[in-house]
Amino acid sequence: MAHKVGSKVAGKRTPMHLIKIALLLSFLALCQKSQVQAAISSELDHYLRCLEVVTDAGALMIENSITAISLLSDCVDFQPKLKLTGSILRFIRVAHQFGKKAIYDRPECLVQTFTTGVGLIRPIIAKFDSLRCFDE
Repeated sequence: MAHKVGSKVAGKRTPMHLIKIALLLSFLALCQKSQVQAAISSELDHYLRCLEVVTDAGALMIENSITAISLLSDCVDFQPKLKLTGSILRFIRVAHQFGKKAIYDRPECLVQTFTTGVGLIRPIIAKFDSLRCFDE
C-alpha cells in the first residue's frame, strides 16, 4: 500500500510531522541554559518561537507539495512518459516540459496553485508577524 504524504496511516502521525517534531525538539534543546544565562535564554526563546513558526510553514508546504503538483499536472493535462530507470537529465527535461506547459499553455492553473499555497500559509505568516521576529 502506498503512503501518501500528508495523510494519516492507522492513526499515526505522518513522517513529515515526525521530522517537524524532531527539528523542533533539537532547537528546543538549545534552550537548556543555566540560570546565569537567563537573559540570553529569554531572547533565545523568542527566536526559537519564530523558528518554530518557520518550521511549521515549511512542513505545511512540504506536506502539500505532492498534492499540489499532482493537481497542477491534471489541470495542465500533462502526462509524461516516465521511466523509473531514467537519468537525472531525463527528469530535468520532463520538469522543464511541465514548467513550459504550465506557464505558457495554462497559466491560470499555476496562479490557482500559488493562490492555494498562499492561502495555506497565510495564518502562519500572521503568527510570524505577531511575534515581531525581525524587530530588534
